[in-house]
Amino acid sequence: MSATLGEGGELERVAGVEKIVSLSVPEGWNKQGIGRRLFLFPERCLDEEEALNLAINMMKATPRSLVLVPDERTAIEFKNKIPKETGYKIFDAVQIEQSKQPFISAEKAVAVVANRYDGIDLVGDECRLLIVKGLQRATNLQEKFLVTRMPASILFNERIFTRIVQAVGRCTRAANDYAAVIVLGEELNKFLLDKDKRPFLHPEIQAELEFGNDQSRDVKAEDFLDNLRIFLEHKEEWNEAEEEIISRRDTLLQCQLPGIDKLKNAVINEVRYQYALWNGDYERAVAECRSVLTSLSGNDVKGYRAFWYYLAGSAAWMAAKDGISSMESVARDFFQRAANTAEGVRWLYELSRLYIENQQENRADVFRLAAVIEGLETQLLALGTANDRKFDAEEKKILENLSKVREEDSKAFEDGHERLGRLLGYQAANSEVNAAPDPWWIAGDDFCIVFEDHSVNSQETPLGANKVRQAASHPNWIKANVQLRSDAVIITVMVTPCKTIENGAMPHTSDVCYWNQKEFQTWAENAVSVVRNLRRSFPGEANLEWRERAMQAYRDNGLDPASLTADLRQRKLAHLPTRG
Repeated sequence: MSATLGEGGELERVAGVEKIVSLSVPEGWNKQGIGRRLFLFPERCLDEEEALNLAINMMKATPRSLVLVPDERTAIEFKNKIPKETGYKIFDAVQIEQSKQPFISAEKAVAVVANRYDGIDLVGDECRLLIVKGLQRATNLQEKFLVTRMPASILFNERIFTRIVQAVGRCTRAANDYAAVIVLGEELNKFLLDKDKRPFLHPEIQAELEFGNDQSRDVKAEDFLDNLRIFLEHKEEWNEAEEEIISRRDTLLQCQLPGIDKLKNAVINEVRYQYALWNGDYERAVAECRSVLTSLSGNDVKGYRAFWYYLAGSAAWMAAKDGISSMESVARDFFQRAANTAEGVRWLYELSRLYIENQQENRADVFRLAAVIEGLETQLLALGTANDRKFDAEEKKILENLSKVREEDSKAFEDGHERLGRLLGYQAANSEVNAAPDPWWIAGDDFCIVFEDHSVNSQETPLGANKVRQAASHPNWIKANVQLRSDAVIITVMVTPCKTIENGAMPHTSDVCYWNQKEFQTWAENAVSVVRNLRRSFPGEANLEWRERAMQAYRDNGLDPASLTADLRQRKLAHLPTRG
């Protein structure tokens, strides 16, 4: 039995059963939850290290605490730090599962559990403090594939909400239970504080989150400790807060996640597809895929629909290998549809490139841009989205370094140039080897822009033959030292303040493109601004709608490989006026 099952057919998928009947929720429980939680968000006003230290300090206010983390690495960090700071004994999931009695009998104990948000029930005084760090998105390879490599996160949106509800309810198992919940980690903070996500939670949790958010604004560590004391005492001082939470709860409703009905309708055929595939009946598997796809219409399930096009293509391809030759063209059609549906998924274009003939001319452009947007996602995740500190610092570093144009500052300019490419999502690198190029930007495995950054103290100085000859040799260096496809497009660009070129340099210009340093700086400022704007709406990795918006923003602002290619090829060193 479970009270936190999803409505989109999740249990049917997991159990491999076509239809499971769920019991209806008792009257009144659509508003009222079980127990009371005080959510605390110390990272709203403290940095990560300060918030962690505060959480560990809060453990001293109660005899037992439970810490839930998404992975073993984080668990080890807690297990190493807590005993040193508190002297409390550490318990792990295995010990708790064998028997929780030693834990609940101890007066100074902390249970640290990794990758486990359900099945641990601590009632009443057994545990009053819960610390949850990080958002557990994918627990197995299939989930990780669907969330990160195939933007079909709609399938797991409900699962993520379910896991969060399970996590925060570990210490409130009865109506009179109460426990404080300390939220740590940028991703989990962002998720729980997102006004657009909260309506999909139960009204009780919504109200608790709103109250906790309000109490965590512009306060000091001492205020958190005082609020925790009032809550744990649970006497008259707490009553006013309790009434406020109930008042908020009564005005709130729980909304249904988009696409849930479509997922529910598709699940019967999904289960039948699994059995057909298991039995080697690939034609039947393809037929079940078609039925699934009939249920998955609309943009809200677009990524999941692309996944099922891919599964249909795979089943058809297996049927073709099994001797049904007509299925080969069916497979190619499904792979094509998958790539067209999920434009931002790079590997689907690679798959279609392998299997599909008569490719459209712009397929390579889309593939390269998809690779860049994936890189952009990686950068945004690394810099964080809960606050602007890391992003602001990186933006400042890039623009400051690109403003250093004097000859003696050339290394700083190159560093800013490389950082800019990486921030935009290109695979950016540089080399200090003699005669090596300055930064190069790569998109996918078949596109590279290689730069020669030229700094002089006067723009009136003509560009010399040695520098031009060096730039012209960069494609050969890239081919010899960087792993790309043999037919990769390599564009060589000279970034320089010079506006003229020496007569003797003209024979060496070859196909080297020209980018005026001042114009490059202006372009870079706009590029960083585009990234900043996209970051504001970034919902996390592998969101298909955001990827499509990002791809269009890159096209509109000339940041994508195709636009850069078209623009740069119109500006050649050979077009500069000569001097001397």
